[in-house]
Amino acid sequence: MENKRWRPTAPAYGCEYAQYYCAIVQYVYSINTGAMADIVRSLGGSKVAKKHLNNRLTDASTALELTGFGKNGVSLIGMTHELPAVLCAAIMRLSPPVLWLGAGHVDFKLALPVQDFVDTAQCLIADISAPNSDGELATPPDA
Repeated sequence: MENKRWRPTAPAYGCEYAQYYCAIVQYVYSINTGAMADIVRSLGGSKVAKKHLNNRLTDASTALELTGFGKNGVSLIGMTHELPAVLCAAIMRLSPPVLWLGAGHVDFKLALPVQDFVDTAQCLIADISAPNSDGELATPPDA
C-alpha cells in the first residue's frame, strides 16, 4: 500500500508514519483503506491529520522496486526493503492456523503457521478487511 498523500516532513509528527506499508489480507477479502488510514494514525496517537492519508495499492513498478517481487508474487519474506506490515486480524482466526503467503512468484506459495509468522515478522495485527456489499465481512472458506 502507498500513502499517496505522504509528505517527507513525516518525522515532524514524531511517530511511525511511512509512505509504504505491506498489507496482508486473505484473497477472499478486500482492503479497507479507511481502516488502514486509522491504523497509521493510531501508530502516533492520531498526530497525523486525516488529510495526509490516502492509502492505495502501489503501482507494479514501485512494488517491484521496493520488494523485489512482481505483481501477485509479493512476499513479506525476502523483500529488498524493510516495510512496516499490517496483517488482517481475520488471518489470526484461520482454522487450521496456517497462512498461505506469496513466495516471490505468482505460482509459488509458502505455508506457514500463523503464530510463527506473526512472531517472526512482527507485523501489526488489525482489522483491515473491507465489508462486502451487504455490509458484512466475507466468511473465509473452510480449509
